[in-house]
Amino acid sequence: MIAAPVLAALAVAVLMVAARPRAHPVERLPATGGPHRDHAPRRSPLVALGAAVRRVAHRPFDHDADQRLGRCLAVAVLLAVIDPILAVVWCAGVGAHRFFRRRATARDDRQALVDELPEVVDLLTLAVSAGLTVPLAVGVVADRGSGRVAADLGRALEGAARGRSLPDAVDDALSPLGDQALKLARVLAGAMRDGTSVLPSLERLAAEVRTDRRRAAEERARRLPVRLLFPLVTCVLPAFALLTVVPLLAGAIAGLPR
Repeated sequence: MIAAPVLAALAVAVLMVAARPRAHPVERLPATGGPHRDHAPRRSPLVALGAAVRRVAHRPFDHDADQRLGRCLAVAVLLAVIDPILAVVWCAGVGAHRFFRRRATARDDRQALVDELPEVVDLLTLAVSAGLTVPLAVGVVADRGSGRVAADLGRALEGAARGRSLPDAVDDALSPLGDQALKLARVLAGAMRDGTSVLPSLERLAAEVRTDRRRAAEERARRLPVRLLFPLVTCVLPAFALLTVVPLLAGAIAGLPR
């Protein structure tokens, strides 16, 4: 009877061969002599497996996500051949990794928004105080600014160029970014719809977002000692004990009468 590791190795080899994309002609002349038709290359079995599972979960087609899911499922099946517990541990580890990665990505996105929003509001305030209208000020920020907020303002301007209302485009572009970005969207959209003065509202919002950024920086500074605790305990303290305590103990033991 073939051992389970040998079966797993054979299954890995089969999957690697099967996962290779097959080359197909992009254009082919049918036998009937009709016009050329385009033929998309076939998807690999791993991509098809991931797409089938994500389709059951009502997820849209995504080649990279389907491929990653197909690979994870293939590895889980191979580990189940060796030991079902390994498959369970693998699935739990992949799920935990994706959860913490999404959580870290969302936290980084929020922090980046808090850091860049004051500059965007200050640029808008400076442009409006220089005599520009709100649409022109939004265009200046979209061209000169950096970060996600400026990019979303640029997409809002592109939508307005295609015939959409600029206040609605700005509102829809900034609303998903958070409460402070939603306040900025309402200030800009209200000024463009009603023609009210936008400068006092921008100045108040600038003070708020700068306060939020300072609080976020203070919070990160307070978390720094906690993050340094692990390398301190695992690296610094053992080295300190090895260089100070161990020589004293060795000298004391050597000085004891025999």
